[in-house]
Amino acid sequence: MNYLLAELTAGAYAIAVEDTHSWDVFSYTNCYVLHRNGQVILIDTGLKAYQPAILAALGEIGITADMVTHILFTHGHHDHVQGAALFPQAQKYIHSADLHLVAPALRTQFATFLPQARDFFFAVPGLAELSIVLVNTHSPGSAAIFDAVSQALFVGDFFCYFGEALPDGKLVSNSEGIKRGSCQYVAGQAAAGGTDHSRFMQGLGRLLDYQPEFFCTGHGVIVSEGIQDFLKQMWQSGTTKAEG
Repeated sequence: MNYLLAELTAGAYAIAVEDTHSWDVFSYTNCYVLHRNGQVILIDTGLKAYQPAILAALGEIGITADMVTHILFTHGHHDHVQGAALFPQAQKYIHSADLHLVAPALRTQFATFLPQARDFFFAVPGLAELSIVLVNTHSPGSAAIFDAVSQALFVGDFFCYFGEALPDGKLVSNSEGIKRGSCQYVAGQAAAGGTDHSRFMQGLGRLLDYQPEFFCTGHGVIVSEGIQDFLKQMWQSGTTKAEG
C-alpha cells in the first residue's frame, strides 16, 4: 500500500496509508508519531494490512518497530488498533470503555488510561505532556489526545474526513474550504438534532480550552492553523439551532 508522510513539527509526524481495498471508497487511514526524549509514541496503528506501509514510513524517519515505546489509541475499532501487533514491546493504552472492541489475543497487551481529578480527563504514566479527553462519540471510549509539545490535537474518528479528497493533494492543509465545510456539516447535524449530536457537542465542548495548531483526524486531511478558532466555529455552528 502507498502512504503519505508529513512532518507537523520537529519530532511529530503524520502517516496516512492509502486504502483502495478495505472500504467502498478510496480513503486514507492516519496514524501519528511523536519522537522525543528517548520515547517513540504512536497514536493509532491502522489495520494489520497496513503494517508494511507503516514500517516503511517509520524507516524514513529512522524508527524501527522495536524503538516504539508507547501506543495510545483514540478508540478501539479494528482499523485503528490491529496494527498494534507489530509492536509487542510497546506499552499500549486505550479507554476502558473501548477495551472490549480489541481482539482478545491483542487485548491482553493493553492497559487503560488513568482517570484524573476532572471528569472525562485521563493520562498515561510518564507522558505528562499528553492530555487525554473522553469525547464518547463514534464509540463509547473515543478519546481526543492533545500534545502540548507539538500542539497537535489527535481526535481519531470523533471528526474525520473519511473518503474525502485531500485539498490540493496535501495531507496537511489550512484550507478554508475544509473548515467551512466542517462547520456546515455540524450545522446540519444540529438541525437534525438527536442524541448523537448532543454527545458530539459535549465532547467538542471539552476541547475548546486547548490551543492546538493541528487538527489530526483518523482519516484524511490534517487541518492546520487557527484550530482553536476552528473548533469554536464548529461549536457555534452546532449550537445555532438551540439559540434560534
